[in-house]
Amino acid sequence: MKQLSFLLLFILSAQNFFAQSLQFYTGKRDFIPIEILMEDGSTKKGFAQDFMLPDVATFSFMGKGPKNANLDRKEVKFKSSKSDTQVQLISVSDIKSLIYTNEETQEQFQLDKRLVKDINNDLEMESEGTVLMLPLMEKGPINLYGYRSMMCKANFGNNSATGFNGNEDNCQLTYVMIYLSKPNETFAVAPVDYSSLSPLALFNLKALYKKFYKAYEIVGADCPEFLKKVDEARENDYFSNKTFRENKKATDAERKALLKGKRGAEASRINMKYRTELYTNMYKKLLDDYEQSCK
Repeated sequence: MKQLSFLLLFILSAQNFFAQSLQFYTGKRDFIPIEILMEDGSTKKGFAQDFMLPDVATFSFMGKGPKNANLDRKEVKFKSSKSDTQVQLISVSDIKSLIYTNEETQEQFQLDKRLVKDINNDLEMESEGTVLMLPLMEKGPINLYGYRSMMCKANFGNNSATGFNGNEDNCQLTYVMIYLSKPNETFAVAPVDYSSLSPLALFNLKALYKKFYKAYEIVGADCPEFLKKVDEARENDYFSNKTFRENKKATDAERKALLKGKRGAEASRINMKYRTELYTNMYKKLLDDYEQSCK
């Protein structure tokens, strides 16, 4: 029951913690300034279409079909300048990374191509995989990639080009999909593919958690000292409801202080920052262990 409540807390109750102010657009997207790093080492600077940046997410709408983030795209629509009338289609097979820079804040958002591989029930990494352009969440000796999956209540009526600011009243996070990969690797490992979990999986969490630790062992196999840290985490039942509660308690006072007097989108942004960190820090602890153990 302890393990069951932990996973349910992550997947089903996450919506209570991760509401955010989210900008997205359900119609035809504009071309945005982009830098494309090519596999041959060259760089293309211009404008690309059909990107959901910086808020990469998948959406399920009440009464509407799901909207994906196009991470499995095969081509990128590219123009050298925004005024160009001709659009060039660049194959993803020729692309290494996509970098978008917010012109106001100068903050960068990056998508890296990876061959994503799952871990099977025999705790082996599958030989094949799926090529995805993964959003980089945190850069390090082991990169953390991921995206959010949102459930929205909004009713767009007949106007498919309507956009809105997601907040606690219309969009809630259902899960965050996480991938692990070295900066110079061509593949990435997903500790748990939340989108493919069956209800039956919730009653076999012992097998599920083995995949968590196995993912770290695969991506950090070059460092024996780190593998000892993974063993310690496994022995101490690191992925547990207890760890989640302790991490939540450590940040709740600061979060609640910032929330005083805040409502709507402003409160939603604060919750998003703290609750996203609460979730991803469960993964980042072992990534920090790798950085400290394998200098």
